[in-house]
Amino acid sequence: MTDSPLASRDLLALPRCAVLMLWAAAYLRGDVGPDDAAELAHGASGGTAVPGGEDLFAWLTGLRRLPLAQLRLVLPVPGRLAGLVGPPPAIAAALAAEQAVVVTAAGIADHTLVPGIDVDRAEGPRGPRVTWQRFAAPLGAQVPPPASSGRARTELLTALQEAARSTVDLDIVPDEPVPPDRIPVGWTATGLPRHLEGSQAHLLVLAGRTLLLAQGELADTDPGARQLSDALARREILARLQETARAALVETVERVVHTEMG
Repeated sequence: MTDSPLASRDLLALPRCAVLMLWAAAYLRGDVGPDDAAELAHGASGGTAVPGGEDLFAWLTGLRRLPLAQLRLVLPVPGRLAGLVGPPPAIAAALAAEQAVVVTAAGIADHTLVPGIDVDRAEGPRGPRVTWQRFAAPLGAQVPPPASSGRARTELLTALQEAARSTVDLDIVPDEPVPPDRIPVGWTATGLPRHLEGSQAHLLVLAGRTLLLAQGELADTDPGARQLSDALARREILARLQETARAALVETVERVVHTEMG
């Protein structure tokens, strides 16, 4: 492979499912081959495929054989499972990973793909040990059409403006790269495919960084000397940033993929 996007210093951290979908779109566009797309889907963080999981090369080439195939990105949290189609083991795996790719054919759900990380051996010499699990969808299961209203971008920008105007202390700077030690194993750093429009790339950067940093701040269990009212206000702002960034990330990735897959 020559001139790899992963050689760029400006790498973006995204959920592994989002990275896979972006490079799947690049493959379907004809910008990269299936072998390169499968490798790029691991991101700069790498990853070692565990025997028994779904082979990404075979999965990518199989997309061309599905009639009117589409990919849906789902970033579920407990109580918010919209977009998942089952069966129950698929929903459980998606919740554990906090992400999934739902593949449809002619508007009917075909299968769900979920990355599993071996947390006991997460950082080997070739990166995390990743098993992509494939779950066949229940017969005839349907999913709603992709979100494409543009509201997610507007709501994220509004949330960022509100956070900037507040007096709450937040360690979120979405204009700067996320340090490698703050990237969870379910995410990976990647370059972006060259065909992305500038506005799409910018929104991916903004949404991805905001989501990751907000999640990290929400997980902070040591509020220090903050008063209760300040802690509650801080948590409310972070939760809104997390929610709007998640929606913007999903919407942008799906728009990119929908454009390439028609």
